[in-house]
Amino acid sequence: MKRAALYIRVSTLEQAQEGYSIGEQKERLIAYCKAKDWIIADIYVDGGYTGSNLNRPGIQKLMSETDKFDLVLVYKLDRLSRSQKDTLYLIEEVFKVNNVDFISMQESFDTSTPFGKAMIGLLAVFAQLEREQIKERTWMGKIARIKAGLHQGGGFIPIGYDYHDGKLVINPYEAEQVRKIFEWYIAGGSLKTITDRLQSEGYTNKYSSYSSWSTVRNVLGNKTYTGCLHFGGVSVENAHEAIISEEQFNTAQILRAKRRHKYGSTAFQSEHLLTGMLFCGHCGGRYYLRDTGRYRYYACYSRTKQSSSMIKDPNCKNKIWKASVLEAKIETQIYKLLQSPNTAEDIIASKSKVVPINKKNVAIEKRIREIDKQINKLMELYQQDGIPPEVLGNKINKLYTEKTALQKSLEPVVEVNKMPFDLVEKLISDAVQIWEFADETQKRQIMQSLISKIVLNNDDVKIEWSF
Repeated sequence: MKRAALYIRVSTLEQAQEGYSIGEQKERLIAYCKAKDWIIADIYVDGGYTGSNLNRPGIQKLMSETDKFDLVLVYKLDRLSRSQKDTLYLIEEVFKVNNVDFISMQESFDTSTPFGKAMIGLLAVFAQLEREQIKERTWMGKIARIKAGLHQGGGFIPIGYDYHDGKLVINPYEAEQVRKIFEWYIAGGSLKTITDRLQSEGYTNKYSSYSSWSTVRNVLGNKTYTGCLHFGGVSVENAHEAIISEEQFNTAQILRAKRRHKYGSTAFQSEHLLTGMLFCGHCGGRYYLRDTGRYRYYACYSRTKQSSSMIKDPNCKNKIWKASVLEAKIETQIYKLLQSPNTAEDIIASKSKVVPINKKNVAIEKRIREIDKQINKLMELYQQDGIPPEVLGNKINKLYTEKTALQKSLEPVVEVNKMPFDLVEKLISDAVQIWEFADETQKRQIMQSLISKIVLNNDDVKIEWSF
């Protein structure tokens, strides 16, 4: 003989309605159990509670006592929950795992029958649709706030701003720190150097005292400092007072991209003038400086086999350069640029802006659109009674799983522009003033700001500039 747990729920507005009162539901459920010859193990009641969530004492008690009964009986499905997601959670994650069946009188919904099990698959489909709708509504709400020029608020307010009535308001003390971070970075400082300098000068912000260089990195990547709010592909300019110019921000992104992709995490850590910038024109590998004490020379890793992980072509025979000769050759080119700013203008004019197309993303986005069309067709078939519920549930679940995986695999699209000419001019102007008196560290910082990479091909030395 089966043990039944009766669950009864009414919201405040429904208590007076016939068929929904606690007494009415209880009477009908007891009669149903008598007809089925079931033992009533317990009755769980939530009076005056909404069915939109599971924050109800009765349902919580029922969930904790699943060892006391074999099935859960409700008068109507929405008495258990008005949320497709919560209904599916209770059936799949609470009842099923504890070998408890679920039955709804009004809909003849019984998970112990084949049709009831098929309906669980259908519930899963609509639970997923419900989650997608909630996400969409939340997303649209955030987009609406951005369009109105309002910050999302929440737990993190950017360093340099305070949050008042939905708006970002400049915090003068922190804003000065943000300006210094961008100024020092564009001048050639590394994340660690800037972090150490902020600490040594005693700066603090609302979150820390710059104990980690990641704080500086996050500041450099935040376009909010240009007065722009950005979310979900929507940008609103002049949403609040800017701390830095858009030109400063763009220049910092160019330098970040160059250092991240060309030099890796070791940028600015070497003491050697050209380390990190030299590439082999034969095999594409890197050049490094070998200092024996008596001799200093630059050589390709592939040729010397100094590091097995750095070998691109074991047969590479590209030229080995004396350090003094190669450094003098590069410095001559730098000096020429510094003495003739028109050279930089000619370099910029000779280059055309090319925005690479991410072919992988194009293919993924095409497949996502195809999946959306397939889901719509399946829902139309269901509405026309052209497909069984269990088949529908399985098919749509597989499509949603594939779509989610594809969305996660999309690569972020970063368009790296060249450095604006007015900022190139300023950088060159500043470099001119210190170049002849600069030590090797200062020269290296200037060079890494101006040069993207240097390609060596036997006697040919080709400089690829950052602008």
